[in-house]
Amino acid sequence: KVGDLVRSLILSDQVTVCHDLSDGGLIAAAAEMALASNTGCALKAAASTAPHAYLFGEDQARYLVAVKDAAPILAAAQAAGVEAAVVGKAGGADLAVEGLFTLPLAKLRAEHEGWMPAYMGG
Repeated sequence: KVGDLVRSLILSDQVTVCHDLSDGGLIAAAAEMALASNTGCALKAAASTAPHAYLFGEDQARYLVAVKDAAPILAAAQAAGVEAAVVGKAGGADLAVEGLFTLPLAKLRAEHEGWMPAYMGG
């Protein structure tokens, strides 16, 4: 159900960006999307779930989608019997999780792109 819904949203041009959460969880998907678009993201921490489980859970059939208007997406998810929630907002120059951390994209990019050359001694 989830895959069918996400595919239909993509095909109908309702989704700007989509990333599955199966490799690194929500935080990895948000970081990769932020780096690729050079647009920050502020995520809300889930009150009902431990932060590490919420941010790093690699469940199958979970997606982070960027949309201009969440209301039609939430309505489509409800109609399809699929759980969906607004988890944050894109914008700015930082990757942040409310109440946990704020990381400038420039620092994230430097660490992401610089670790291998540093490891290899160059």
